[in-house]
Amino acid sequence: MSITQLLERITIEPGKCGGKPCIRGQRMRVKDVLELLSAGASY
Repeated sequence: MSITQLLERITIEPGKCGGKPCIRGQRMRVKDVLELLSAGASY
């Protein structure tokens, strides 16, 4: 998957996730995903 494809999955909407970047179609913030990965979580 290319960087462009990955970035297309990130959205910023004022009424969703407090206006923070989140995964398209989900209410999961990008920050939370990165924190989970850095803590050793895997998909």
